[in-house]
Amino acid sequence: MASDINRVILIGRLTRDPELKSTNNGNYFCRFSLASNRNIYNKQTGESREEVGFFECVAWGKSAETIHKYLQKGRRICVEGSLRWSSWEGTDGKKQSKVEINVEGFQFLDGNKQDGGAPRDTAPAGGGAAAFDSGAMSDDDIPF
Repeated sequence: MASDINRVILIGRLTRDPELKSTNNGNYFCRFSLASNRNIYNKQTGESREEVGFFECVAWGKSAETIHKYLQKGRRICVEGSLRWSSWEGTDGKKQSKVEINVEGFQFLDGNKQDGGAPRDTAPAGGGAAAFDSGAMSDDDIPF
């Protein structure tokens, strides 16, 4: 059987603050959206224009908690993962679908801002306390 490849590496800025939630089993996940710019060059006219793409992302576990704790709208991040497609039937009976990036690794690209990069509360929407160790991270904590 042939093995297909589903890998994505994307650099962009958060379009909104990450949302941390938990499943019924207590597993944390974080949803956020990235805007990524690219330049399009028209060889015929010699003109260049900027195009923006918007990408939905989801991270799980400790990665989700870390992203939620340290990133806010406008901050840059590099995410690495795979594309995941899902479909469902809406309340109106119409079939709907979406593609999102399942984040498996990430790297913060902005240095500390004037706010000192202070972490925010990691309690997920819907209650519950996050189990994030705010101590120093070692190489073993890096997800890639």
